[in-house]
Amino acid sequence: MNIKQRAASLVLSLSVLVFMVCASVCGARAAEPAPAEADESAQSDFKLVLIPYGWLTGFTGTMGARGHETHVSNSFGQLEKYLNFAAMAHMEMYYRDTVGLIAEVNYARMGEQTSRKGVSLDGQMTSTMSDVAAFYRLGTVPLNDNGGKISFDILGGVRIWTMEMGLSAEYKQLEASSRIYRSWVDPIVGARTTIHLDKHWFMDLRGGVGGFGAASTNTWDAMGVVGYNFWKNATAILGYRAVGLNYESGSGRDNFKVNAVQHGPVVGLALTF
Repeated sequence: MNIKQRAASLVLSLSVLVFMVCASVCGARAAEPAPAEADESAQSDFKLVLIPYGWLTGFTGTMGARGHETHVSNSFGQLEKYLNFAAMAHMEMYYRDTVGLIAEVNYARMGEQTSRKGVSLDGQMTSTMSDVAAFYRLGTVPLNDNGGKISFDILGGVRIWTMEMGLSAEYKQLEASSRIYRSWVDPIVGARTTIHLDKHWFMDLRGGVGGFGAASTNTWDAMGVVGYNFWKNATAILGYRAVGLNYESGSGRDNFKVNAVQHGPVVGLALTF
């Protein structure tokens, strides 16, 4: 399947998801009686946002295991070459629009083959990155009379990494292969700004750093998205995200290293409950 087919499949899947969710939620709301005002007030204190999304990620950097090392440089436009499978989901819980919790999971299975100076290197990596962070809203400032406002959040939590890497090398008809598994946790801190231009359009900018030598030497992330609220409980989002990682552990046959950046467009659907 080429990149155009994968992109078309992703767009079609998201479109079907939008239709199914909208139909089910609308039907459920039509069948339910109107809640009492006291119930509405209690429910409005809490808000849940679920975002299934696609991250068309490229991978640039160096990965190595047990003395074997290879450099990979791929853009998201080369998905059909190296990305075998990916799945992503994001969740946020708010209490009175002041404090809350963010949880996110990104899973990807990638592979790349390179040849140079008579050596053929075949690298495969399975990566799971999970963020869990609490946030506090410092404040919200109105922008205009059309519902425009800007809010500022600070975040703190952990990033959980799980990676399995396999490298095989062929040189003059001799083959060698290595496979190694690592899992670790990095502390992370960050900030976020959400700009509501009106009742429908908004922009979200988020960034953070972590690691600090606790496990990774460093990790960082940056993301910017534009969203359009086409229904009171559903918002389409489109943006770009990058995540960097510099991690190394062990030595000799137990060595494992990754110094790379994952980056690419983000497309998804935010569902508010």
